[in-house]
Amino acid sequence: MNHTPKVLRDAADLINLQGLHTGDEFVALDGALDLVAALYQAATLILPTAFRTDADTAITHIQNSSRAMTAIRAVYDTLPAAYPEVHDDADVIDTVSHWAAVGDFGPDQQPPTTSEVIGRLLRLADRLEQQDTALAA
Repeated sequence: MNHTPKVLRDAADLINLQGLHTGDEFVALDGALDLVAALYQAATLILPTAFRTDADTAITHIQNSSRAMTAIRAVYDTLPAAYPEVHDDADVIDTVSHWAAVGDFGPDQQPPTTSEVIGRLLRLADRLEQQDTALAA
């Protein structure tokens, strides 16, 4: 069973409810979540304190969750080709977080709105479900 569409939808719901954080660490003081933190929480149903205080430990938690990493990689795969090549999971995490906070690379760089981030998650969830349905047929 492919859990990724549900993780993506749940992350979209979390961002809608708590807000999209685009600053330091993975969680803002007001509870807003970085895209990667939302995906991790949606995948694991928990959000360790390290997400608020220790980015390195948070990244280790993320890397140790196959469901979270699968969802993060799926989002990464939707990003424009202008993003630099990644070498490991930490690069994928950083790139997805960067996209949600800053936007596409280039001279006209604009961060996506919260609605655009949520929309990307929901469209990706729909596309993955359609692929799963087609494969099952």
